[in-house]
Amino acid sequence: MRSVRAAAVAVLSLLAGPFAWAQDPVVKYVGSLVRVTAPSVSPKRLVGTLAGANESFLRLSTSAGVNVIPRDAVQKLQWSRGLHKPVLTRALEFAVVGGAFGLAVAFAANDPNEKDAACHNRLTCVGVGAGAGAVIGLVAGAVAQPQHDWADVPGVKVRVALRPRPRGAGASMVMSW
Repeated sequence: MRSVRAAAVAVLSLLAGPFAWAQDPVVKYVGSLVRVTAPSVSPKRLVGTLAGANESFLRLSTSAGVNVIPRDAVQKLQWSRGLHKPVLTRALEFAVVGGAFGLAVAFAANDPNEKDAACHNRLTCVGVGAGAGAVIGLVAGAVAQPQHDWADVPGVKVRVALRPRPRGAGASMVMSW
């Protein structure tokens, strides 16, 4: 009877292995464009297609060839959600700059000896500057190069731990997948 139980446990553990491995969050991104930060492997961030992953290594296909990166060396793993143009971001940035410029013009143009002032109302000057900046920002964002929208791979946890040592303290980084 014990041998039947042992055999059943062995068969179930063999069958459950692929399901346990499927819980790895990195496996879902095989075939996606990823960006890997691993300073011990490369001083720059590596960008390429995730060709494969197992419990100890990531295989990254780049223009220079295939890189095998130990999982222990990975500090940050991100995947690309696609290309996008920063149209609204640029419009808001330029609107803020234009509004600040309008406010500066409103304060500078407040000369009592001036018969025909450049701006009579400060709020109007800020609005005109912000509107002009927003239009310029929309045009600048529309003609900008598309950029990758990087997102962190969920499930990769990094924490730094400080531990006392005989001659001071030591820091260690602990990663869990």
